[in-house]
Amino acid sequence: MNTPSPKAEPVKKIKENIWLKNTSHYIRAFWANLKNGSPAKKMYIIGVTGTKGKTTTTHLISAILDAAGQKNGRVSTVDFKIGPKKRVNNTNKTALPPWHLQPLLKEMVDAGCRYAVIEVSSHGLAQHRFLGIPFKGAVFTNLGHDHLDYHKTLEAYKNEKKKLFTKDTLKFAVVNGDDKNSGEFLKITKAPLKYAYTSQKKLAKGIADASVIEANNISLNPIGSSFRLQHELESVHIKLKLPGMFNVMNALSAATVGVALNIKLGTIKDALESVEQIPGRMDKIITNRGFSVIIDYAHTPDSLEAILQTLRPIVRGKIISVFGATGDRDKTKRPIMGAIGARYADTVIITDEEPYSENPLQIIEEVAKGVPRGRPLFAGKKTRSRPRLEMKVQDVRQFMRKSEAGDGEGDWWFKIADRREAIEKALTMAGFDDVVLLTGMGAQNYKIVNGEKIEWNDKKVVEEILKKHKYL
Repeated sequence: MNTPSPKAEPVKKIKENIWLKNTSHYIRAFWANLKNGSPAKKMYIIGVTGTKGKTTTTHLISAILDAAGQKNGRVSTVDFKIGPKKRVNNTNKTALPPWHLQPLLKEMVDAGCRYAVIEVSSHGLAQHRFLGIPFKGAVFTNLGHDHLDYHKTLEAYKNEKKKLFTKDTLKFAVVNGDDKNSGEFLKITKAPLKYAYTSQKKLAKGIADASVIEANNISLNPIGSSFRLQHELESVHIKLKLPGMFNVMNALSAATVGVALNIKLGTIKDALESVEQIPGRMDKIITNRGFSVIIDYAHTPDSLEAILQTLRPIVRGKIISVFGATGDRDKTKRPIMGAIGARYADTVIITDEEPYSENPLQIIEEVAKGVPRGRPLFAGKKTRSRPRLEMKVQDVRQFMRKSEAGDGEGDWWFKIADRREAIEKALTMAGFDDVVLLTGMGAQNYKIVNGEKIEWNDKKVVEEILKKHKYL
């Protein structure tokens, strides 16, 4: 008689639970779609997936559709758009549960929307939240370190995102030609039209058969960016009001969708140049003390590094970085984010973000573990003219203050549990030409602490503190 091993029973039970949950998600999605009359079938739906850039890309695609005279809806992390009307997304979710998503799509149909642009998360794909939506366009922005608490491995995370590209209804597929994973997404799609956008001369492996949209003559500055958009023999010069190389890539992604929809480059240019701000994405506040505050949703190692890399060469003063990590999420990224903050920012303040069911003090400690590790790679003003990759650790250390060669807590980095207190410290220590970078929550209007929703908005808190000190 074969006796099952002690380990076999728990594994079997976990698999059964996963099966039951997935079945439950499927049934709910099926019913929500049926109850609302399958509204997505009456629109041209474009899905945007990727670790970074989904929100900005959906907003830019929506702007291009507006400029082309196409009434459209939008489902993004920060807001919902139904034709000209907009409202805040207070669900704290990128992919809405189907009983919220399907009625929203029905609203769009009833309002006469012909198109809809939807952020598509890996969680949503895994949980059948997009069941009944015949996507016509699929966009892949990039793949980075995120959601490993749920998917366990980067490969599993990527495979969930790939599901968007396997839809039989696709008319076109758009991928980031600079991302090494893009070839895998194009390989599996049945879409008749394939596009890749790039800012580099060499495309990623596996996308040679795609139509290419390029950005060249790229120029970056503190308040925006510009580049020449090239498609075949046509080109236009675009001046974005959104700063950073990552926003050039987001604009490229949206422009490529415009090309796939046969929208003229001149219309695409006008649309991209008209967008002044995305809520919670590089949201800038200028103070009367000569320093600026930037609020951004960056909550992964890749996104935090991207924004700090963007700011490092253009900020004349100091960068004061205030961040933390979300609870009940991938714990492996926490010390990595601490190290990234220390590598690029002059001053680092680790604080509470959105702990969910976890102890916020424990999260702060886990992020803080990485801070001293990242400091030896820090390159301040004196070393900024030298290529960072060519610098040896011992070369960097000679430019650091003596206190920075050790742990440095209480000197150049701090742990402050209360987020408001942490923000106030950053704002009161900032001087002329400095930038206070506040990341992690973006445009969220509340945070979850032990299952309770607590009203919170980073921008509102910043403005309150600035007014209190008469900095506005």
